Order: sequence, then structure tokens, then C-alpha cells
Amino acid sequence: MALISTLRKRMGKIVVGFVAFSMFAFILTDFLNSNSTLIGGNDRDLAEIAGNTISYESFNERVNQLAATFAVNYGRNPSSDDLTNIRKEAWNALIIENAYQKELDKLGIKVTDAEMVDMVQGNNISPQIKQFFTDPNTGEFSRDVVISTLQNLGSADPRQRQSWNTFEASLAPNRAIQKYDNLFEKTDYVTQAEAKSLYIAQNSNMTVDYFYVPFFSVADSLFEVSNSEMESYLSANADNYEREESRNLQYVVFQVEPSAEDTAFVIDEINALKDGLAQAQNDSVYVSINSDSANPFQSITDPSAIPGALMIDGKVAEVGTISEPVLGVNTYTVMKLSAITEGDEYFVKARHILIKPAGTTDADKAAAKTKAQGILNRLKRGADFTALAAENSEDRSNANNGGDLGWFGENGNFVQEFKDAAFAKRGTGLLSAPVETSFGYHIIRIDEPKTNTVYKVASIEKELFASDATQNEIYRQADILAAETGDASELKAKAEELGLTVRNASNLSPNDTRVGTITNGRQIVSWAYNKAETGSISEVFEIESTYVVAGLTSVQEKGTAKLSQVSGEIRTKVLNQKKADYIISKVNELDAEDVSGMKDAYGEGARSGSADLTLSSNSFPNVGFAPEAVGVAFSLEEGEKTAPFKLDNGVILLSATAKSTPEDLDNYDAYLSQVSSSRASRKAVIANFPLSFYPVMVSQRLDNAVKEYADIEDKRYKFY
Repeated sequence: MALISTLRKRMGKIVVGFVAFSMFAFILTDFLNSNSTLIGGNDRDLAEIAGNTISYESFNERVNQLAATFAVNYGRNPSSDDLTNIRKEAWNALIIENAYQKELDKLGIKVTDAEMVDMVQGNNISPQIKQFFTDPNTGEFSRDVVISTLQNLGSADPRQRQSWNTFEASLAPNRAIQKYDNLFEKTDYVTQAEAKSLYIAQNSNMTVDYFYVPFFSVADSLFEVSNSEMESYLSANADNYEREESRNLQYVVFQVEPSAEDTAFVIDEINALKDGLAQAQNDSVYVSINSDSANPFQSITDPSAIPGALMIDGKVAEVGTISEPVLGVNTYTVMKLSAITEGDEYFVKARHILIKPAGTTDADKAAAKTKAQGILNRLKRGADFTALAAENSEDRSNANNGGDLGWFGENGNFVQEFKDAAFAKRGTGLLSAPVETSFGYHIIRIDEPKTNTVYKVASIEKELFASDATQNEIYRQADILAAETGDASELKAKAEELGLTVRNASNLSPNDTRVGTITNGRQIVSWAYNKAETGSISEVFEIESTYVVAGLTSVQEKGTAKLSQVSGEIRTKVLNQKKADYIISKVNELDAEDVSGMKDAYGEGARSGSADLTLSSNSFPNVGFAPEAVGVAFSLEEGEKTAPFKLDNGVILLSATAKSTPEDLDNYDAYLSQVSSSRASRKAVIANFPLSFYPVMVSQRLDNAVKEYADIEDKRYKFY
């Protein structure tokens, strides 16, 4: 359906909501502007992108614009989750306008007026235009409808014109970015030399004898690793330990659940309502007034859907029967069979075995029919339907369930020939002949005869809930934990005294929303970045049906990681270097020529053997991931031998015994394709609704490069 037609139909329904949302956005913006201390103090800078400073006010203005676009197109105000996505798209808009546009301007990439006309009503229609002006019934796009819509736009409602203008304004920047992405994609040229290099790597072979000593074979206790040695290693290898800003914390979750007293209250209430339901003059009205469920009075046509509480010895209970309270998921329910009547539609319960023809010829159909008739004959002689369905039926959605189709109605979505045959059967049992449909041949068995009986079931559902007193008590427990825990280092011990579990959340970024198992933990992240210091204990957070107390255990500023955060890894690196020196020194003292003799002379822990290698492999037999060992091996000539050298997981010595390289090819096209495919980057979505009306994607590597060179400083965490 055309965008304008869609908007015209929706517009009358959403004017009030749109005005309400606009007022809300205006009031909220005014409140935030007058209460700056609540959202970051006097610092109103939200970001810096490509040298441009972005204020909170300008960002919030963009958020409001996109929220208004959302409201117009969806006919409702955005929810909290919607607003989170809208803020993400507002941020994407800033990246495009400040980082991408800077690169587009450098290269002179533009979208002309002529291109815009071509995109909307010319020969190269934008996918967005096609999306809105394609008939959903025929799947056909009509340029005439587009032109007609634009001609009538001047007389359209102002809000419709504004919606179109917003939509049209997104076309040009999206096309410019696509040009930019295509520019890099089309210039990614693979040379013959690169293709030949891959060919050689995949087809070169090397055989070496090796002597290998893994680090784990040497006891850690032989060496000492000091803090100064670890500090020196970290300083020398700082580039390998660069970290983004992050926070680590521990947290305790207090589940808000109904107490025994709360449950007893609901049970008393449901029993009282049960007595009332027994005496009710109008069951439908009574349950509608007293039930917490959305659909308390049902007409059930499928006998298998009748609640078990209203079945006695496998049969439907008598009219007027009321069940005992049934415990569900956080609910208690009582049900009454109010009436049994006749409906307009018949239902039947059946199962089938489907045999499909192998092709479309008459011979194929005849063969399928013969097979179906043979299966039917076996069933008539007493064969098991379930077994034959599992073995033969080509309807795999139910073949392993004995071909069971359950109950279905005359107006159901089965093909008509199938329904006609099933509902023509009186009683139960096999149909006398296979039934032909567009799917093939069906062997049908009726398990329950057709019926138009309707069962009226009245239900009263009461939700188990935590009372105010229960919530207050749970909050008090959380508040006591927060008040009596002086430091984050004490949180684990204090919580365990109360029988509570302490969870960890590591490497939280400034804009994260998830905290460990808490999916909506944005307020905890905001506290960790804006208020907390290392060791701080939070106030009690109320998140959905829980209370949470958190403790900030460590802070990682942007830059080199602290030794305390990577001490385990650094200690292993230093220790392995000491082990490597020890092993190499010991190997150099061995009086043996071949690797087998070296293994015997070295003693326990050493390995030796022969390995066949390819240059494209990164693994070394009996050693593991060791690309450096493979590379060194191929640098040798036959008969050459290396000194012992260090790997990530041990020390190795190599002796080349055979080497072969492939002959040149006349054509390397197959390898050109392999190199090109390996370079292909997956796409990143850099804009989506409501910023764009369909996803705008570029190469992931290109997006990373643009953002890296834009030198982005993101301070959104101070405000949201």
C-alpha cells in the first residue's frame, strides 16, 4: 500500500496521540533543561564526533523528531523500548551527519536533483519507494500510482505532507552512503599475484621432523614471578592490553514474590468466588466482573481443548460442574461448564498418511496412487497406522506423530478435497479409498466423529501477587543489605549471611543496558558511571519484579589495563617465558642429532615425530595452533635444522626432510574468487526506522574505519 494512503487511513486515529506525544516531549524537554543537575550537571556535551561537539539539547531535539515520525507511522506513542531504539537511531543520525558526511564531502559524493526524480518516479526506483507502492495482492509496483500520489500531495493533510517530506528527505543521504560503500566495494581488486600466492599456500607441502616440549610439562614451582616483572611485561606490551572504558560490579537480586500469606489470601478469594459462580444467574457477566484474565468466557468447539479440570474419567463433566481451584503460572483458576450447545460449524479429529507423486506425469501420479492403495490395504488388514505413517508419510510435520492432525473445522485451512472427504465420513475409521489433492494422495482415518457441539466454559482467574506488606518487607531486606555493607568487597560475605547469591557483571560499557542476568539494567550502569566510585555500594534499584543492590568492584578507564585486571594472563606470559628460557637452555646442552635421540636425552615431557604440513594451515600435529611453526618450517630447505624456539604453548625444534611446491598454472581465476570471497566483509546496519524507512547497510570494515577516524567521544551515559 502507498505510504500516503497508509498515512491517510491512519491519520484520523492518531491526531490525538500525536498531539499528546508532542506535549509530553515538550514538557519533558523543558523539565530536563531546568534540572540539569539530574542529568550530568553543567556539562551539556553529549558527544564529540569528527571534531564537532554535540550538545544534549540538539540530540534530544533529534530524538523528539524521530519519536514524532514513529508516532505518525505507527499510530501510537513509542514505548520505553521503542524510545531506546529511537535514541539509537538519533545517535546513528549524528554519526552519518558528522562522520560519514565529512568523508562524502571529501570525495565529492552527492545526489543530484535529477537522481532524486529518477529514484522516485524514473527508471531506477528506490527500494524504499517500491516498498510503499507495491500492491500486496499482486506484488506489482506501479509508477503511475507514485506519480498520482505526488500530484495529489498538495491537497493532502499537512501531516501527510510532513510524513512524505520526512520520508523523501531520507532518500538522498541513503543513496549517497550506498555510493560510498559501492566505491570501496568495487575498488577491492585482487591481483594475479595474490591469487597465485593463495594457490601456492594451499598446494605447497612440507615434511619435518620435530622435537617439542610443552610448557605444562614443566612445573610452575620451579620459577618465581614478581610484580615488578609483570609490570615490566605489561609496560613493554601495552598495545596488546588496550581497553575501552568499562566497569565491573557485583550485584544481589531480591525477587519480589508472593508470601505464604499472600497465597492464602488469593486462595480464600478464589474459593469465595467459586461459591458465587455456583449461584450466578449469568455466568458470562459474573466471570467478566471477577476474573483477572482477558477472555473469561469461552466457546470451545475442539473437544481436546476442554480443560482437564472439567473432564471426569476421560469424559466431559455435566453442565454446571465447577472445578476446584487450579494452580497455574502465578495464578489460581476455577472453571465452570456453563452450557453445551450446537454451533454452526462441524469439527472432526483425523490423521493421515500423505504419498506425493515423484513428478508431474500421469505415470508418476499412478505410481503414487498405487503405493497409497497398498498402504491402505495393509491398514485394512490390521497394520499399525502410527508405524506406517512414520515410515511412509511425506507430511513430515506430523509423520512421527502417527499422522495426527488433531481437531479441525469445516472452515479450517485444509484443502477442500481433503475436508469434503473427511466430513463425508460417518462415524470413525479408515476412508475406503485414498483421497487425491494438490499435495498428493492421502490415506485418512477418522479418530473422532464429526460434531458441532460447543462447550461454554466460564473461568475466574486470580493472579498471585505480592502484597504491599510483602514488597515493603523485601525492600527493607535489600535496604538493610545496602546500608550495612560498607564496601563492595564486603557484599559477597554480607549477602551469603542472608542466604543470597552474589552475581558478577564484567566489562560493562557506558551505554550497556544489560547487567549480567538483568536485561533492563540501564539505571545500574548509569549509577556505575555517574555516581559510583570503586568500592561504592548502590541504593536499592527497583527493576521490574526485583530489587537489586550493586557494588562497584573496579573501574577500567580507557587505555592500558591495570595489572590487577590482567594479572593472571600476564603472570602466565612471564612464567612461560621463564619456562622457554629453561627448556631452550636444556635442549642446547643435549648431545643428540636426530629428534628421537633428543627426546630420549631430554626425558619426561618431550615429544618427537614427523609432520606433514601445508602452508595454508595454522595448526601443527601434536602441538596445536602454531602458525609461526608452520611459517618457519616453510622457510627451511631440505636438510636444514632450526635452533629451538618459543611458541605460545611450548618450545619446538624443526628439521626439514622434504619440501614440494606446485607448478605454475596458466589460469588462477578460481583462486581470484577465493581471495575476493575471503575479503568480503559482512554488512553493518548504520540506519533504520524511524531514521530511515528501510535498513541502510555498509561494509562492517568501512563502518569501523569511519568511526575510528571520527575519533568519537560518547557521553550518552551521562544523560540516559
